[in-house]
Amino acid sequence: MITIYWQPVVKGRVDHVRIAISAALVALLTVALAGSAHADEDRCTERFPETEWTAIDVDAPVTFATSGMAVETAARFAADVERISARVQSEIGGLEGVAVCLTVPAVSLDVGDLVVEGQRLHAAAFGEEKVFVLSAVEIRSIDDAIAFGLPHIALWEIAAQLDYPGGYPEPLGSTIAHWYLAREIDRAERYHGELVVGLFLDDPNPERRTADDATRWLGAPKEDPFLFDPQIVESPMGDFIEYAVNARGVEVLRDLRQETWGPLENEWRVTLRDELLAGRTGSYGAEWGAAIVVVFLVLTVLVAWGKRRQNKREATRRPTPPADESLFPSEHE
Repeated sequence: MITIYWQPVVKGRVDHVRIAISAALVALLTVALAGSAHADEDRCTERFPETEWTAIDVDAPVTFATSGMAVETAARFAADVERISARVQSEIGGLEGVAVCLTVPAVSLDVGDLVVEGQRLHAAAFGEEKVFVLSAVEIRSIDDAIAFGLPHIALWEIAAQLDYPGGYPEPLGSTIAHWYLAREIDRAERYHGELVVGLFLDDPNPERRTADDATRWLGAPKEDPFLFDPQIVESPMGDFIEYAVNARGVEVLRDLRQETWGPLENEWRVTLRDELLAGRTGSYGAEWGAAIVVVFLVLTVLVAWGKRRQNKREATRRPTPPADESLFPSEHE
């Protein structure tokens, strides 16, 4: 604790006192920022002591350090860290004190038995340790990895705040991460369109679904650490989270009850069905089943008719006359 004692001063000394106080405050702030930057570097070093880390200044709720990376390249990815962490923090929180550690592929990370021998670590989110490490194995997927990995750590912290045992539950946690990833790669609308059609073909009558038909959104505890390859985690299911947040507010992500998420899923499916069919109501199973049968019969008739015409043309086709041998020289000539 720092205590500042004030005492009366004469008018001529006021400016000197103000300057002294300002200088002291600036010095304290400088020391604090320097300590913070040093702490950034130490967080990654504590987790991976065999690797040399360099702290990068970021205006973000997380800290950032790199290894084996040029300053210009590190600055480019620092912008991704700032943008993505700011979005996660503003929407769900949970990123205070998280350290982001980025390496080039040539840097070997000692990860113990996290990955099998011969495999490379792409990205790992350590929820309890509040450390997110990723390797630039695929340079184009770094921002994807950040967008998918940071929510996992934030949700781990939220589960701890809610005293939920075992970390934020799955598959709800990963679906929330897919929501962040879809917006980062600007595919949210595309995924929505895919699900509008795909879910209808899966179930054209979602209003008949019961609570037991819903996905078990709180089925298993989250893995810690959570390892993934950012190139193969894409999924359209983040659209469900978009619907849930729009319907109930972002606070719904702190409601860890199946009684909340089961009905929300069924509502979402009905909404997508109505969007596809322009608000029509009623049963569509029989209608679409009959339509499929009719289309199949029409195709069968057309194929049979086409085959019959082909056979008929072949039957009436004039035979090809034999070649006139006089037009070709004899082999004996």
